[in-house]
Amino acid sequence: MFSGLPSLFSRSITRVLAVVLVFFLLQQYLYFRKSVSVSQDAFTAGAAQSCDSLKGIEDLFVTLRTGATEAPKKLPVHFTTTLRCVPNYALYSDYEENIEGHHVYNALDEVNPDIIATHPDFEYYRRLQEGGRDAFTAEELAHWAAAKNTNGGRDSPGWRLDKWKFLPLAEKALLMKPDAKWYIFIESDTYILWQTLLEWLSHFDSSKPHYLGMQMQIGDVIFAYGGAGFAISNPALKKVVEHRKANLKFYDDFTGGHWAGDCVLGKALADSGVNLMWSFPTLTGDMPADMDFNTSFGGQDKKPWCFYSASYHHLPPSEYPKFAKFEQSWNQENAFRLRHRDIFRFYLLPRISSEHDGWDNLSDAEQSEVHSFDDCRETCESQPDCLQFSFLGESCKTSTAIRLGHKGFGDTKQVKSGWVVDRIKDFTERMDASCGNKDWILP
Repeated sequence: MFSGLPSLFSRSITRVLAVVLVFFLLQQYLYFRKSVSVSQDAFTAGAAQSCDSLKGIEDLFVTLRTGATEAPKKLPVHFTTTLRCVPNYALYSDYEENIEGHHVYNALDEVNPDIIATHPDFEYYRRLQEGGRDAFTAEELAHWAAAKNTNGGRDSPGWRLDKWKFLPLAEKALLMKPDAKWYIFIESDTYILWQTLLEWLSHFDSSKPHYLGMQMQIGDVIFAYGGAGFAISNPALKKVVEHRKANLKFYDDFTGGHWAGDCVLGKALADSGVNLMWSFPTLTGDMPADMDFNTSFGGQDKKPWCFYSASYHHLPPSEYPKFAKFEQSWNQENAFRLRHRDIFRFYLLPRISSEHDGWDNLSDAEQSEVHSFDDCRETCESQPDCLQFSFLGESCKTSTAIRLGHKGFGDTKQVKSGWVVDRIKDFTERMDASCGNKDWILP
């Protein structure tokens, strides 16, 4: 678009686009008449008030599942954010311990001793129980932390062991709080927006069997993705616990031959007569910065933008306090809950600029014959539907979605990302116009 023009002019264009973005953000601010940034003092002062507003939170029992290698790093932030207002919860891992005064239970202590002694999945577990984390070398821990996802799950012994926790945790949750109306299962990198979740659950009769979660499928089993969090009503949990007890060997064998524990639980629920209600995008499997808010999932035409948001996944520990402050401020100043579009506008968009060094915005469409960041920008701008781009080495990628992304580095050079900021306003207006009455995911 601007090929061959002097670099000074290109820099001027960049400045103009930056001004356009600032002006757009100001318009959004005036439209909604609020700012979502709050000080730490305001966050602390409003803590009690925000907990008091969570009507019905006492009817939930929350099970947080983790593993020994990640628990010390990922659990502490939950005590001041995700679990701060939750009166009834338990932490489960593959290793019993205390972390910052909070007890972490062993999720596998009642698994068949013969399985523990002989199944290859439990070699890691046996070493862990005998020697704690000191049983593993620094090289082993580093190797497992860097393990990649495969078609059969993540290639690490802790991940392979994790599948054995789901069915025992169903029983343990019921024993811990037999009178809870709802049982919420989350992971150590799941963020739940409790106000939204409670309002969503109020649309369901908790005295009936319900199984709510982001839909996934392996073979013929449709199940709730564990990372997004899922909800099981009291009658449904009782059904699956009783069914598993009556068929214990079958489900032990099934678990041993499978690779995904959330799928194992989903099969047991379906076998007991409780099918999943597909709940995306109320419950989602990505962190806000990585989401494409304009893409549906699982064969349903339900794009996140318009819907209320009750969960995110893959948040790093450093993101929890920031997002918790944002959510609390919003709930104090608004009678309506956060939709995905609000999170885009007020949490992500202020961090988007015309370009960002050392940043990967997750653009994915490879462009050929592009040799510089400026050429990559021009390539994107020449495509009417292109909203962002990134450049690394000799590789230019573009995208018709807008994502913030995260810090990113290549093998030898930094990734650099950019956005076509003067197209963002049109994008948000088009998305808003598509919403109609979309809000909750309901039967």
